[in-house]
Amino acid sequence: MAANPRQQAAVITGAAGGIGRALAQALAARGYALALADVDASALEATRAALAGRGAAVVAVPTDVADMRQIGHLCEESFLRLGRVDLLVNNAGILATGRCWELPPEVFDSVMRVNLWSVLHALRCFVPRMVAQGAGHIVNVASMAGLAVGPWLAPYTLSKQGVVALSEGLALELQAAGLPIGVSVVCPGPVATGIASGLDSGGAQEVSQMNGALRSGIAAGMTPEAVARCIIDGVLAGRFWILPHEQAAHAALARAQGIAAGSPPAFAL
Repeated sequence: MAANPRQQAAVITGAAGGIGRALAQALAARGYALALADVDASALEATRAALAGRGAAVVAVPTDVADMRQIGHLCEESFLRLGRVDLLVNNAGILATGRCWELPPEVFDSVMRVNLWSVLHALRCFVPRMVAQGAGHIVNVASMAGLAVGPWLAPYTLSKQGVVALSEGLALELQAAGLPIGVSVVCPGPVATGIASGLDSGGAQEVSQMNGALRSGIAAGMTPEAVARCIIDGVLAGRFWILPHEQAAHAALARAQGIAAGSPPAFAL
């Protein structure tokens, strides 16, 4: 498939479900050509087929974003098949919980590779190509955990705070270089996706209880479609911070005030 050269094009990781799929649907409705990536090849193909059935110009590129080489392949395929990439959405993510001193290093490594290193690798691949084409916008999907810290979420929190910091640094460096690339970072609260479906119900009692609360809270969260609308509205408005949930701003402010006041972290039920 070769997209119309005048047609805007987007690349979305984690596109087989949740926020990624909802964003793909919303962008397709706006006339974007799409390159969709996900590690779940069958679910990705189902998403591609559904969008193509509605007339969208869409290609599926099965991708494990934890693998730097596969991200490079995604970039090459996206520019080859779409002709250009106006919007890159780094959305793929996984969740792990537990006591930080008990979790194996492999758990931290897995979460960091998917949630954070994949974003860095994508920037290394896509930014030079966007600079060469003279325009582009990058959306990094973080989390409210990128702005605030809670217990038993160390791998996820480390990765998402890293995404926020990387996004801020990227925006500053692009501005300093005078390059016409926009940046947004998305920090949603609970969104009704399957990210918590695999959390363990065993282990330490407090972790098990939190996992149950996460599953129920996420299931009752904002719909992916609503988050997708927030993202598109934010990009169109040129906003760096996209906060679909008001409590994310409150959490960030409370943390900043605590830091400024020298207050230590305080656990509260």
